[in-house]
Amino acid sequence: MAAAKPEVLALADRDRVAGDSRPIPSRSRIARACAAAVACALLLAAPGRGRGDVRQPILAGSWYPGDAAELRKAVEAYLGPPAAVELPPSALIAPHAGYQFSGATAGKAFASVRGRSYDRVVLLGPSHRLAFSGAALPEHSAWRTPLGETPLDQNALASLAGRRGFQRLPAAHAKEHSLEIELPFLQVALAPGFKLVPIVIGRLDEETLASIGEAVEALLGPRALLVVSSDFTHFGPNYGYTPFRDDIPRRIHDLDNDAIGAIGRLSPTEFDDYLSRTGVTICGAEPIRVLLGMYSGKPVRASTLGYARSGDLMGDFTNSVSYVAMAFATADEAAGGGTIREPAGGSTPGRPRMLSEKEQAFLLDLARRTIGAALRGSDAPPARVPDEFGEDSPLHEQRGVFVTLTDSGDLRGCIGNIVGTEPLVRGVAHQAINAAFHDPRFPALRPDELAEIEVEISVLTPPVPVPGYDAIEVGRHGVLLEKDGRRAVFLPQVAPEQGWDRETMLRHLCRKAGLGSEEWRSGTQFEVFEAQVFEEKHSR
Repeated sequence: MAAAKPEVLALADRDRVAGDSRPIPSRSRIARACAAAVACALLLAAPGRGRGDVRQPILAGSWYPGDAAELRKAVEAYLGPPAAVELPPSALIAPHAGYQFSGATAGKAFASVRGRSYDRVVLLGPSHRLAFSGAALPEHSAWRTPLGETPLDQNALASLAGRRGFQRLPAAHAKEHSLEIELPFLQVALAPGFKLVPIVIGRLDEETLASIGEAVEALLGPRALLVVSSDFTHFGPNYGYTPFRDDIPRRIHDLDNDAIGAIGRLSPTEFDDYLSRTGVTICGAEPIRVLLGMYSGKPVRASTLGYARSGDLMGDFTNSVSYVAMAFATADEAAGGGTIREPAGGSTPGRPRMLSEKEQAFLLDLARRTIGAALRGSDAPPARVPDEFGEDSPLHEQRGVFVTLTDSGDLRGCIGNIVGTEPLVRGVAHQAINAAFHDPRFPALRPDELAEIEVEISVLTPPVPVPGYDAIEVGRHGVLLEKDGRRAVFLPQVAPEQGWDRETMLRHLCRKAGLGSEEWRSGTQFEVFEAQVFEEKHSR
């Protein structure tokens, strides 16, 4: 029995290196989950963790700084100034890896509530160490980090203890990192005085899911905040998930964007279908399902505030974990939200405002300077919008964007995302680095090539579904094709540049997706989008 203890410690040590722990998937790895459960039970049998005790931090000094002043400084840097939001968030999704990996993305989530005052914060996170069904409640009076103690809301916890699906299970909390990692952000971002309701979520059947959602929803209101802790795609042999072996950065991005889209549309059915279809390793899928069950069909606006991958940070996609920051704002008066307004700047659904020549020139220059800084090993230029463009500039908007590099007309790199997951100015800087150094079709750009390449940027409208391929207009529409879980995309300029008609383009798109060249004719879903394309020589 004693041999179980080193196994858990070894897992924890490996997780610090990788930036996150392996999730315990529910059904396919029961044996490993049970072994982890036994090991955790042995580790947690030590005295000093009874009801009323203060939970001590387990991550301080490893996943985040252990010194109070250093920790506060780090969190302040990740948060930045309070984010401008139209409605006060009622819920967030934030990642939970070590701060060096996911801190910047988590900061974008918590910046949206910075300086706000809440009475109660309900914190939902997945179980990485202990396999169980339902929701686990702690037996503590407070939780401590180097920044101090935060009291637990004992009245709220007592109300949950009598509901279906909830149980007092301190073993689920003692070594779980997904909740603790969020607490320093809450302690710095929020006004003092809130109480915490930490809940670890295990496997959920449909009845238990509904019961937990109803119980959590009863705790929320204008003075409460819900935080769902989750990382997104865990790709690579370390996580037992390698559904593809080529074009890895783009395909991980597509996986994550599908999840973000389903969550943003507040569709439990779509999210469940996505999980079933892809088998994707989103460790917080069950807590996210709780959130979607609560908000589906309600007047709620979802916003994506940040996105990052450890593969980009490490320059290696052999193993990669994705991090997403999202905010959810209810639009009724009870949540303090008022009515939902359209974004400033004259954008309309499906056709956002075009970029001016000055905005285009700024983005092209930013892309080139960002690549140049990376080649020199110097600090990247700040990816922020200059004051001269104003708050209503499209540069602030979350827009899909691709950066394309060519050398004497030949493709040298092209990577982007269809759905905007960050402000356009940051998206261009991000995709410029990806196109220069992470397009798996090409070697990384060399310093001597910088003067020869030309930069092209494609800023996209949101993709919309069309009933069939007959609706696709070559030269106007970019196309996203999906069939049997396989997807591929062409930008609007690809077909005209290659001299393709619609059928030829669709044949090539099918081959790009790994399908037979004629499979576009039936059983295929299409989404189309438009693009404003501009390059260093001219724009169009």
